[in-house]
Amino acid sequence: MSGRRWFVVVFALVVFAGIAAAWYLSPIAPVATGYAAKTTCSGHLLAERPFDEAAADLPSNPLVPLLRTRVDEDAGTVTTSLLGAWSSTAWYTPGAGCTLADEDPEFTALAPAEPRDAAAAWPAGEAVDVEAARADVGVDGTALDQAVDGAFAEDDPAGQRNTRAVVVVRDGQIVAERYADGFDADTELLGWSMGKSIANAVVGRLVAQGDMAVEADDLHDAWSADRRADITVADLLHMTSGLAFDEVYDPDTDATNMLFRPGDTGEFAARKPLVADPGTTWSYSSGTTNILCDQAQEASGLGIEMARELVFDPIGMDSAVMEPDESGGLVCSSFPHMTTRDWARFGQWFLQEGEWDGEQLLPPDWVEFSTTAVTLETENPYGAQWWLNEGVDGSLRMPSVPADAYWASGNEGQQVVVVPSEDLVVVRLGFTSDFGGIDWGLEDLLAGVIDAG
Repeated sequence: MSGRRWFVVVFALVVFAGIAAAWYLSPIAPVATGYAAKTTCSGHLLAERPFDEAAADLPSNPLVPLLRTRVDEDAGTVTTSLLGAWSSTAWYTPGAGCTLADEDPEFTALAPAEPRDAAAAWPAGEAVDVEAARADVGVDGTALDQAVDGAFAEDDPAGQRNTRAVVVVRDGQIVAERYADGFDADTELLGWSMGKSIANAVVGRLVAQGDMAVEADDLHDAWSADRRADITVADLLHMTSGLAFDEVYDPDTDATNMLFRPGDTGEFAARKPLVADPGTTWSYSSGTTNILCDQAQEASGLGIEMARELVFDPIGMDSAVMEPDESGGLVCSSFPHMTTRDWARFGQWFLQEGEWDGEQLLPPDWVEFSTTAVTLETENPYGAQWWLNEGVDGSLRMPSVPADAYWASGNEGQQVVVVPSEDLVVVRLGFTSDFGGIDWGLEDLLAGVIDAG
């Protein structure tokens, strides 16, 4: 074959390979770059972690080495590209966090939250004296430290546990607090799906104010002409809407396209068709939570400040941020950030049945409603945007933990666990590769904390 023909053949193969690569990457590359830009922006510009450390918080994926991420500190943007193409940009808004968008969403910055009294004892303020609290509560400090040490221990040489923070609250006082290197009490950490439990609290506040009702239906204009009009607020809270949604975190699935491409997350989910009659099947769905928060924003008349005004400010969670999507809808399913102590405040609030500083902020029966198990078949015992230890058949997800335990849970092992019978709140935050969350050692931590008294 002549040199010219060889050239033509090689050129054709290169072109074909390029077309094939573009065809393969086009649906997944924007998700990969969107994930990297969004998480790096939140970690660096919101949580103020070093850029290199924030950019390293990416799951193991063959595309990761091909990503290039850069930050523009002055513009407040983080941009990631793959092979010089498929660029995604996240924009930072002070007080509101980072948003994936095709252009600057130009949200109005939220004023800094009123700081707590540094000298006042937690939870009203920020003063924490672990030793004094242990003596007051009467816990075995050595046993408690051993339980917390176990949450940080790495049994796998690859370091798969990656616990970053643990706070234990007994009888309303912090009796244990530990952070991994590079993290401390001021570090704002991502809670992922723990935002679903915050969505529950937002709705509870609006129910208490008379602005929402759990039995309300006919929630969305686009649903009025079909059976979706029968979906109630309670169905959304319980994950029984019947709407299609693929809660799989692979490239080009409903969950990743909703979260890591610019757009309106609530509308993305609301456009989905029914796959079952409302109230007849349970299906865990981040899309459902974002519909719920859209409904709450409409009912409250509030914008990106909604979670702060209804939940964060009233109980002094001054570090807390719930990030919005490009439309201004809060991404309640996945993007809450706050310090570990503020996560503990949130759990303590629910332990106190929605009362804070003498004021009943949630309906008196809201926590009972939220922690009553769905009677349909579920993946694990589930209430209203909270996971439960005890199922309707009396079985326990964690047998060595009291039946009344319930928790907010998020990807990579984020948990806020409330155990009313023990007057206990335990917060664990980390970057664990095991999606299951329980397997990293939550039950062992809880059992050890309880045994410590």
